[in-house]
Amino acid sequence: MLRIHARLFLLGSCLLALAGCTEILPGLNLNPHAERGQYHIAKNSSGIYEVLPNNPDSNLPPYRMLPITAVLIAAEAKADPADINTLLPALQTRAVPPAYRIGPGDVLNINVWDHPELMPPASALGTDPALIGQLVATDGTMFYPYVGTFKVAGMTSVQVQAYLTRHLKSYIRKPQVGVRVISYQADRIEVTGEVSKPGTITLDNTAKGVLQAIDLSGGLTATASRRRVILIRHGIRYDLDLAGLLSGDRVVPNPMLMPGDSIHVPDQSGDEVFMLGAVTTQVPIIIQQNSLSLLNALTKAGGLDVKTANSAGVLVFRLSDKPSTPASIFTLDLSKASSVFLASQFQLQPRDVVYVKATDFAQYNAVIAQFLPTLTAIFEARQLTRP
Repeated sequence: MLRIHARLFLLGSCLLALAGCTEILPGLNLNPHAERGQYHIAKNSSGIYEVLPNNPDSNLPPYRMLPITAVLIAAEAKADPADINTLLPALQTRAVPPAYRIGPGDVLNINVWDHPELMPPASALGTDPALIGQLVATDGTMFYPYVGTFKVAGMTSVQVQAYLTRHLKSYIRKPQVGVRVISYQADRIEVTGEVSKPGTITLDNTAKGVLQAIDLSGGLTATASRRRVILIRHGIRYDLDLAGLLSGDRVVPNPMLMPGDSIHVPDQSGDEVFMLGAVTTQVPIIIQQNSLSLLNALTKAGGLDVKTANSAGVLVFRLSDKPSTPASIFTLDLSKASSVFLASQFQLQPRDVVYVKATDFAQYNAVIAQFLPTLTAIFEARQLTRP
């Protein structure tokens, strides 16, 4: 019997040592000693301490430990990247749009006053626009009586009117010609992704922006990102600020569309923040069109777990978009009253991981809870084998 108690005491001592060095939590386990000897601390040119791997050729990522302070929050706000929307020509709602250039597939309505013989048959009136107008061929040419076939692609309606007037003078005295586009088919853009009606839309003589293209495609779906939209132009990708366009929190230009543009609306999978550790609910949280603060994210996760959370150990893990820039680990001690205000101002970014550490006592209880059934089974088996 004494040997059994001695073994149990020895096993309990090992569990205590294990609980002191390892955090056992559902969803994520952080062992502060697992990487001992693999990193060293160095100060960079900006005076910030970085944790760098001892072996530069290893796959271990370098990172920085940054306490969340008012100075850091102000620096983060100033370091926001330049708005990509400003790099593209913006839609000006009050500006006069440029004259539309006719292209292949467009249908023109041409009317020569007092000369009904040049109009389509009466039976075709009120039907398909292609039957009551002049179709521009795929090579950009068009045929008209007494004028013949001529190149019309790239011309405006005014230029076509002048061309026809000049060439009809040989057959009609003082011809009065009217030209307008009744079916726009030449200039198209593609809209894909999380919109109600993905597909192709055509541009007409009214200038349109990215928001108008989404509206013409039936609007966003329930799973669409409210933060970003992708515009591809001439093979170059632009990640646009959709949140600014929708929320109105900041002045964001609406990029004007050009023929051949491709718009893609991604889903919300790239807008998630992951809540792990000693929070009430470990769940991914979607950043909607408005920003998401650390305090808001903790609230959405049900707050800190009152039984296990160490309020002094709130960590935010963030990878850098630039491979040469170390990752960042932001730390915050929520046991201080002033830290609540900092948490309400610290803005999270997509793919951030928020981790709340557990107390030492909670770690010890977690280890005991895992091994206690095994200890009980050993003890009961020993009791059954006793004479």
